[in-house]
Amino acid sequence: MPVTDAPRGQEAKVSPFSVVVTVFNDRVELAQLLDALEHQSCPPAEVVIVDGGSTDGTQELVRDWQPKSLEVRLLVEPGSNISAGRNVGIAAAKQQWVACTDAGCRPVREWLEAFEGALEDGDLLAGIYVVVGETPFEQALAAALYPSPDEIADQGTFVKTWLRVFGKRYEATHAATRSIAFTRHAWEAAGGFPEHVYAGEDPAFSQAVLRAGLRAELVPRASVKWRPRPTWRANARMYRTYARGSIATGAYSRHAIRALVWSALPGLGLCGGLPGRAVVVAFAAAYLSLPVRRARRSGIPATSWWRLPGVIAMKDLSQIAGAALGISDRLRGVAQPTPWGGQAQPLRQEA
Repeated sequence: MPVTDAPRGQEAKVSPFSVVVTVFNDRVELAQLLDALEHQSCPPAEVVIVDGGSTDGTQELVRDWQPKSLEVRLLVEPGSNISAGRNVGIAAAKQQWVACTDAGCRPVREWLEAFEGALEDGDLLAGIYVVVGETPFEQALAAALYPSPDEIADQGTFVKTWLRVFGKRYEATHAATRSIAFTRHAWEAAGGFPEHVYAGEDPAFSQAVLRAGLRAELVPRASVKWRPRPTWRANARMYRTYARGSIATGAYSRHAIRALVWSALPGLGLCGGLPGRAVVVAFAAAYLSLPVRRARRSGIPATSWWRLPGVIAMKDLSQIAGAALGISDRLRGVAQPTPWGGQAQPLRQEA
């Protein structure tokens, strides 16, 4: 994502935000993020980097980085997970407003400016993340699994119904920490980010803010670009981990419905005769309808649409498996382990 400087002779206004970023072995991604933050139309008052014990030169990058006009602080918390690191960074932040994103994200130039324009609208401001796929597989992921910005303003019955029944929407009530801003008071009222889970902490945090009686607002202009993971295996692991974490935060309903549907459909198709097969075909057509529309509108050739059902199945089945593991964790009274074993949860973006 190209970044440009402010016009010659014109200094960018500093925004009232401390930006908090958690990292673990993210040297390349963090360098690109820091460059994007330095060139914001309203740069942050400071950037707080919390490192979970990187060994790839991430800490050296931060210490050696010489921004023109940006305060950057490095805090090293070996073994901390994403939520714990985020809480450490927020506690150390100097500003009353905190914005968070991930090292793998690229904020648009007006990211913080958009948040600043909405300060009076809520105690928690949810930006959006735009998925940018570079390979045919990544493009299929973007079309099948992630919302499109143009769907925010689409009030048509088809899109509204599909997103309500099947899909993920941009919602202030389930803000993603790839693009989010909130007051220190909101963070304190929510009890911070839940440190007992490795993933799925962001919707739990936004729900806690709302339960505290505070306001949340969607700010579509506060967008970041994010590239999905490049392999089937990495995405399956990601969705399994997210579902396992969401169970740890008490989010059961959507996983239960998903497991019920995927358990019933094979039986209907095999044993339900013609009516059963008709139901399966109708369900599949409905489930694929909006992903196909996204694929068509984004210019993905029809010859590549065959990936869409496979990507959807991968996501759903991985989440069912992750939910089962999460239920097992709760029954045994143990915390969610890291994807590589153990209970210490390093700050990490899965590759």
